[in-house]
Amino acid sequence: MSPCDRRPFVFLHGLTFDRRMWEPIVQALPAGRRALALDLPGHGSSPALGRGGLSPVVEAVHDAVVAAGLDEPIVVGHSIGSPIAAIYASRYRTSGVVSVDAPILLAPFARWLQSVRVQLEGPGFDELWSALRRSWRLDLVPAAYRDLLHVAGRAPRELFVAYQADLLQRPLEHVTRWRDNGLAVLREKSTPYVSLHARPVEPDERGLLRHLLPQAEIVEWPVGHHFPHLADPERFAALLSRLA
Repeated sequence: MSPCDRRPFVFLHGLTFDRRMWEPIVQALPAGRRALALDLPGHGSSPALGRGGLSPVVEAVHDAVVAAGLDEPIVVGHSIGSPIAAIYASRYRTSGVVSVDAPILLAPFARWLQSVRVQLEGPGFDELWSALRRSWRLDLVPAAYRDLLHVAGRAPRELFVAYQADLLQRPLEHVTRWRDNGLAVLREKSTPYVSLHARPVEPDERGLLRHLLPQAEIVEWPVGHHFPHLADPERFAALLSRLA
C-alpha cells in the first residue's frame, strides 16, 4: 500500500496557536501522505464562531474535513486539540486519535479554572495568561521551531474563555460524563488511540485511561516542555506512520 492510499491525517493545534505548529511534522511524513493542518476557529486565518464550548469547534472541523474530501482520518490534537479530536472521533468515522500532551484527569484543571475565575473575568487576565505560557516552557523547544509557536497581540481572554466554556459554565460531573460517554464510543469501536505526554504519567492517570480506553497506548517523552511533537518531528512522524 502506497502512502497516498493510507488514511489521511488531520492536525489540530492547541489554544492560541495555529496550523504552523505542524509544519515540521507534515514535512517529515512519507512522501504522498495526505495531511490537513487546520486553523481552529478564532486562530490564524479562521474566524471565531461566536459560540463557546468545544462542540461547535468539532462541527467546524468536520466541515473542513468533508470539504477536503478526506475519509476516516487519523485525528491528531495538541493540548485542547486533543479533546476536540476525541469528540470528533466519537461522532464521525475516524481511523485513530493521537492526543499530544493533554491532561487525562479533568478535575485538577477544572478546579484551577474555578479558582482563577475572578482573574479570567477581570484585569488580572494578562498576568494569569503570562504565567500559563511560562509553564509551557517554550524556551526549551528547539530554536528552529519556536517561531512556529509565536503568538502576537494581547492575551486572548475571549478566545480562552470560549474554548474553556464547557468547564466554566457546566458542572464538572456533566462534562466528565460527556467525556466518558464519548470515550465509551471509541472503546466500543476499538478506535486506535495514542496518548503522548511530555512528562511521566501518574498511576491514577494511567489507570483512568486504561479503564476508559483499554486499547489506548500511553507514550512518555519527558522533553521538559508542552510540545513533545516538536522535540523530534521525525520521531513523531514515525509514531504517526506506525499508527497508520
